Amino acid sequence: MHGDWTTYLNELHQYMKKQESMIIDLEKRLFNLESATQKANSTTIEKIEYNFDQLKIERLDGTLHIGLSPSDLANIEDLGLPNNPASPSSQPPLSHQKLQTELSQYLQQNGAEFIRNMANHHNRAIDQEYESVLIQDITKQLPERIVYYEQKALQENKNIADEQLHHYIATQIKHEIQQSLAKYMENE
Repeated sequence: MHGDWTTYLNELHQYMKKQESMIIDLEKRLFNLESATQKANSTTIEKIEYNFDQLKIERLDGTLHIGLSPSDLANIEDLGLPNNPASPSSQPPLSHQKLQTELSQYLQQNGAEFIRNMANHHNRAIDQEYESVLIQDITKQLPERIVYYEQKALQENKNIADEQLHHYIATQIKHEIQQSLAKYMENE
């Protein structure tokens, strides 16, 4: 009987060693799987570029953002002109003033009609007060859009003539206004 116990304990000991070896193997496999899963799930994004070339109408209550990225929207209070209009450095260049005046006149003459046409086309009801709010919002953003398109034009062609630059900026902003209002009416 004593031999049976010894054999039994020996077999039990071998079985436990085998179990221990299997547990160690399983732990290694689990560790490898967890590592592989972590590597697969951890995506590294090195660079995200936003290229917004269109107006963006954010809400129907009158906020109209043109050509801004989401990060710009978060810091919208920083986008205005400097608070000291008396200093010469805060005054826009004469060509910017001319463009701003031209585009403001364009909005005053054509904005309401374009808004009404787009609203009718998309079966939207827009009153005169709201038309005015939209036009004012766009007008406030003209200086930033002028600077944006000026920089874009100069990057593409450093030797562009002033007249060509003026025409390019005005055309781009007019197109941007129309596209964004159309998209806004379509999505509302």
